[in-house]
Amino acid sequence: MKKIMLALLMAVVTFSAYADGKKDGHNPFQEFAKRQEKAIIDEALLSEKQAEAFMPIYREYKKSLFQLGRQKYELKKNSRDNFGAVLSQLADIEKKEAEVKKNFYEKGANAITAEKLFRVIRAEDRFHHDMLKNGMHQQNRNKWNQHRKGPGKDRKQRGAKPSSPDSKADPSR
Repeated sequence: MKKIMLALLMAVVTFSAYADGKKDGHNPFQEFAKRQEKAIIDEALLSEKQAEAFMPIYREYKKSLFQLGRQKYELKKNSRDNFGAVLSQLADIEKKEAEVKKNFYEKGANAITAEKLFRVIRAEDRFHHDMLKNGMHQQNRNKWNQHRKGPGKDRKQRGAKPSSPDSKADPSR
């Protein structure tokens, strides 16, 4: 479960970083979230009415977890000293994450049945597992790299020489 949550956090941070730099309106994070929501709704067998009642709660939950994850990331990234205080702050953030999850379970069970909520949680785990297993994160990374290069800026047009194992071995070059 921790591995899945870590993978989720990394995916969310990665996609949000990509989304911040995009100017063309294409947002891989939003695409990811839509795919995830559709998979959860389908697998948890939520009716349209149930999905309308539940998904705003789910989105708020994910947003809160994302913000807490970002706080942890920034804290770890920018900490250079006073590690005891940093560890205490990390523990406080993790307590907040546990509170957010507990609130989500309570609110979610009020919007849909406990069985459906459990199916949602299981569907989310399965979605992330499948995403990592099938390399969806790599597909999104490839799309991002293509976007960064821009149209017509492949390796040859930038003036880079292609490297080959023979070019180093050939002394006449």
